[in-house]
Amino acid sequence: MSDYPKRVVDPTRSLRASVNATSLTIGSDDPTTIINSVLAGYGLPKLPGSSGFKLLDDFELEFTLEYPRSWVVRPNTLRQGVYISDFNTADKLSVEVLPLPADGDLQGAAVSAAVVPGAGSGQQDDKLLLPPASKVKTRTEQVDGKEYLYLEFPSETVTRSGYQIRRKNFAVATVKRGLVYTLNASSRSDQFNKEKEALLRRVVESFRVR
Repeated sequence: MSDYPKRVVDPTRSLRASVNATSLTIGSDDPTTIINSVLAGYGLPKLPGSSGFKLLDDFELEFTLEYPRSWVVRPNTLRQGVYISDFNTADKLSVEVLPLPADGDLQGAAVSAAVVPGAGSGQQDDKLLLPPASKVKTRTEQVDGKEYLYLEFPSETVTRSGYQIRRKNFAVATVKRGLVYTLNASSRSDQFNKEKEALLRRVVESFRVR
């Protein structure tokens, strides 16, 4: 028999290493979100998601907003803005920063940015369908001396395989120095409920441009 002690293998070692590596890249500092992303990769049951909201208030950004604590933040590498999503569902929100159209149509700019982000950059063969103007509900409010346009509308994407995805959208837009700052929060229509509506509305209502 060997005099060397048997090597004890820690079954959680690889999982802990994955958690440590993932925390550097996932775009979240929420422990439950990080752990669940790793568990999903191993095909293991996930922990209940973290509750509550978190404030996105980066000094490099011209805007602030609240988002669900368990969602993952990804900077937009193609254009100004940010993308935040729930990796367990299709719920998502995005901020787009774009020039104000020559005709000053803020509503059209906000809807287009929500349905066809980045004017379609990075899209494959998916067909992104804008809603008719009659389906867009709007209201304006003065907040901290700045006018914000709030919108609600449906949208539809037809994938290259022919699958139709319908979404409920809640958005807000405002103008600063000739630029449109717009946030869109959305959920798939087949997963939509009152709880998600309240969540998306809270995100939209929290949006502020400095």
